[in-house]
Amino acid sequence: MKRVASQTLLLAALALSGAFAAHAAYAEDAAVAAPTDEQLAVSVKQALDAEPDLKPLDLKVSGKKGEITIEGAMSDDQQMFKAGQVAEKVPGVKFVINKMEQKS
Repeated sequence: MKRVASQTLLLAALALSGAFAAHAAYAEDAAVAAPTDEQLAVSVKQALDAEPDLKPLDLKVSGKKGEITIEGAMSDDQQMFKAGQVAEKVPGVKFVINKMEQKS
């Protein structure tokens, strides 16, 4: 009886340690997967520059805690709208602050 109890406790301990190891590995993967503010800004800038009507604007992009700020001059409101839409689609972007201004 004592041996069965010992084996049961050993199996339970092994199962728990495996669960904790799996959880730790998942948490580590999630931390690695989250882009830095700089990486996120670069990804948004690349997405904006991939759009033929936005690339000539040479927009400035910065990021902080998943919030992206877009700055630059535009010739019409549609460019501002499109820049916001493009930025929102980039994985990791939580919020877009669009500070584009009308060219004078």
